[in-house]
This record gives sequence, C-alpha cells and structure tokens, in this order.
Amino acid sequence: MAKLSCPSCSYSRSWIVRGNKRKCKKCRREFSGKTYPVSSFRITKEEWTVAVRVFLRERTIKRLSEEVGISMKTAQRITEHFRICMTNEIPEPFTGITEMEETYVGGQRKNKKLHIRRIKGKRGHGTDKLPIIGLFNRETGLVYIDVEPRKLDRNYVFKTIQERMVKGSSLYTDGFKMYRGITKYGYIHEFVDHEGGEYVRGDVHTNNIEGFWGILKRKMGCIGGMRREKLYLFGGEIVWKFNHRTESLAEQERALLNLIFYG
Repeated sequence: MAKLSCPSCSYSRSWIVRGNKRKCKKCRREFSGKTYPVSSFRITKEEWTVAVRVFLRERTIKRLSEEVGISMKTAQRITEHFRICMTNEIPEPFTGITEMEETYVGGQRKNKKLHIRRIKGKRGHGTDKLPIIGLFNRETGLVYIDVEPRKLDRNYVFKTIQERMVKGSSLYTDGFKMYRGITKYGYIHEFVDHEGGEYVRGDVHTNNIEGFWGILKRKMGCIGGMRREKLYLFGGEIVWKFNHRTESLAEQERALLNLIFYG
C-alpha cells in the first residue's frame, strides 16, 4: 500500500490520530487518511463506483444519496458531474453516410405561464421551443447532437456540419431548405421531401435520426422539467447511453468511471 503524503508539505511520514485522520510528522498538521480522486468532491473511489452503478440504472437522486451515504445536495452535484463528463465525450468527425435532422424540445403549452399560453403557439420551424440538431452516422451507429441557442441559424448549423463531418462525406436530410447549399462546402447532399410525401428513396432517408428523437423525447418526458440552460447536459446523457447501447452495464460503468477519473 502506497504511503499517504501530507497535502501541506508533501512529507510522507505520518501517524493515525483518530478515525481516518492522520498527523504529519514534519509540519504537525492533521489531514484525512482518505484519498479523493476527483477534485472538489470529498468522495472516495469506492463511493464513486457505487454512485455510477446507481446512476446508470436510472435510480432516483434520493436512492443515490442513500446508497452512497451522502447528502441530497452532494448527490445532485454528482449527477450533474456525470452528465458533464458524458457530454464532453464527443465522437470523432463522421465519415461515410450521415443523417441529419432537427427537432424541438420544450414543455407543453398548457403547463406554461398564463401570459405565454395566451400567445398562439406555432408548430415546427416557427415554434418557440429550443431547437436541437442531430447527426446519426450509419457507419458507426453513433449520434451527435447540439442544442441551438434560441432558434435555428443557418451559419451555426453549417459550422456544426463542418466540425462534425469529414469533407467528402454524404449528408442525408429532409427537404428543409436551410440545408441546401451545403454542397459548396465539399459535402454530398441528398434529401427526401417529407412535405411532398416522400420518405424513402433508395437508401436516402432520415429514419435512424428520427428514431433517436423518439428515444430522446421519451427519456426527457420521464425526467420531467429542466432548465433551458441544463438541456444540453440531459441531452448529452441520453446520447452517451445511446452510443454505448451495445455494451453491458459493467462495461458502461467502467467507461464512465474512466471519464470521471481520467477524462
């Protein structure tokens, strides 16, 4: 077993004084005998392992708090840290055929404040809900999403495509006119006209990314209300779990722990 060093003077010799406390032989300061692998969290490696296991099984924050033996506030901070780590794991730029589509996420109008309910809402591209653009790569089966700031912006979307797709790749979309013109950036663009009743033309379709939107919205419906500024974290969690869907729970636990400790 490796010797514990004093956090104040880095001296390696100390003795136990009480519980998990130790006293440095050189500077005489007391410090905890426990080691905490993640800064700003007084959580041991064993406790992180239990927390990850509970989190990936989609248990409640209360359940996580009870099983790890921490406060509800700390449990909330831990789950947010999990989501940050998951969101920061971004796949390599896609090659081959990639499907792209946008969706809109927001609460039902009947649950909003009265002054919002009085305004007649629009559907589709005119809605006041938050837009999310998504890419599904057929070669790898991986998904990437990006939550837009307020409304769909053509330059923002094209910038995302250039960052997340290798030039020369094929992009399949619906007939939304915003996607037209991407070919001048070095991409092959094919689309199906949903408004004209066309949903599949050979291998050109957006069925995979549409299927993922169904998963994302069902998961978010189970989570319940969330702040707009936190939407990208909940989306990042759902994307991470989808991208690791072929792995067992034990493999997912190891992958998430690696992100937490070394990512």
